[in-house]
Amino acid sequence: MVQLIIVYMIVAYFANWWPFKEQVWQGYVYPNSNNLLIDKYVGAYKTLEECRAASVAMLDNLNSREKGDYECGLNCKPKDGLNICDKTER
Repeated sequence: MVQLIIVYMIVAYFANWWPFKEQVWQGYVYPNSNNLLIDKYVGAYKTLEECRAASVAMLDNLNSREKGDYECGLNCKPKDGLNICDKTER
């Protein structure tokens, strides 16, 4: 049994998958939802709910709540000039 746990930990390490790693949600706001090339970084948050609240608050500050949009990405990493996230939510 101990060997199985050790093998699991080695595979998890090399596969860059660890079930206990901290989840980070990053918020991005698009002031004009018709032009997704213009975005503003909102920040990093521990929960999706915090990310959503901060994103909506930024849209309000930009007076873009009706015409803008936002997304929250989980565990985003930069790759080739883009942010690649495990998943995105609104």
